[in-house]
Amino acid sequence: MNPEPYTGITDVARVGLSVDECARRMGRFGFFSRQLMWVQAGKMSSTANWNLKAMLGRQLWESAVHWGGWRDRVKEMRGHAHLIDGHHDGKLGDFFTEMLWARDDAELAIGLYAVALPACRIALERYMAETNSLVDAPSVRLVKHVLLDLEADIEFGHGVLTTLDGASSRAGNAWRAHLQAYLDAAGGVDGTAPEQPSFELPPTRSQGEWAMPLEFARESHFNTTIPKVNPYDEGNPEGALHSKMWVRSQEMTAAELCASVLFEWEELPYEGYVDLARHCWDEVRHSLFGQAALESEYIPLESVPNWVGYAGHTMPYPPQKRYSHLAIATEANAMGYPGGKRGEWEWCRDKAQHPLMTTYQDFDWADEVNHVGFGREWLVQYYLKGNRNLAQALADETTRERSAFYAQYDNTASAAQPVPHQPGKDGY
Repeated sequence: MNPEPYTGITDVARVGLSVDECARRMGRFGFFSRQLMWVQAGKMSSTANWNLKAMLGRQLWESAVHWGGWRDRVKEMRGHAHLIDGHHDGKLGDFFTEMLWARDDAELAIGLYAVALPACRIALERYMAETNSLVDAPSVRLVKHVLLDLEADIEFGHGVLTTLDGASSRAGNAWRAHLQAYLDAAGGVDGTAPEQPSFELPPTRSQGEWAMPLEFARESHFNTTIPKVNPYDEGNPEGALHSKMWVRSQEMTAAELCASVLFEWEELPYEGYVDLARHCWDEVRHSLFGQAALESEYIPLESVPNWVGYAGHTMPYPPQKRYSHLAIATEANAMGYPGGKRGEWEWCRDKAQHPLMTTYQDFDWADEVNHVGFGREWLVQYYLKGNRNLAQALADETTRERSAFYAQYDNTASAAQPVPHQPGKDGY
């Protein structure tokens, strides 16, 4: 039996879409992915539901990666970046502006999982049905990979929509119709439907420029704390092990900081945004490492303090300064040895002999080496034009400001303060 012809592609005789039409649709897909990243970054810190907050960190990174795929493919199709960027001031941009004004977790989930992501899936499936899979094989491969992520995200979203109060209420349905009207007015995700006149739209929710809240939200059953006070006694082996688990679990604050920086740092190159998105998702994963480790010891996350104080001493400052506290004052400072990230991994491996926590610390260490590189690339080289001394001075200033911020609380908070240039101190 002969192998299948055309490498198994079966629609080779379909006329399909022209290069210009493929590039036009992919420009919209690219803008859609970019704005999904942006909205999720903007809403992450004010999202209270823990599982949804974590998923936003994962999805905004996926969106950044998808955006990059569309950027590259548009260029290959004789296109230009304006096919993506040109939608900022159009009706598709208005749809995302409205989504940003979601009032609570339920409205955000409706926007993502009942409107935006399902509509994107339909548009991508339409693309697959209409293009010629032989001539457009690179695009088809990209669409298939994006659809894999969307399917997983939408499945997760179904669970969110069934559990969040208000997601299926009359007000929730009205919000869904509101957003759908704005998306329909833009001609849908891919622009294959005719645009609708703006005067037929419901009144806009947005009121000027949306600003991120200055606090990091948590569900009401969480035991939140602003001073970072470790609940475990590190003077004994079990307490020291649980302490490391708890510290990891608190890295959601670092993820929220990364998301805020991504949202507010304007005119970064694409590579900078995708690094910030990856940094955010890494910190979410690290927090989940700690959660899973604690739960393996039968310690529910809700039973231990959940630190939200990172917002108080970082959010009042510009995004670049915020990022210097994380990437330079904290993470670069944790690379020294003995101690530091390698020391934590060795302790879990050799002293605690805890296989799960050893794996978690191993990957935490690997990720944070990359994060230090992100800081050097985007703070030192890009933002400060290679001036390492100025970058270190900015980071040291954030350390002093952190100490001053926690001085207004009790003295127990001082144990958690990072000390500049002392490797091994975990300043999260």
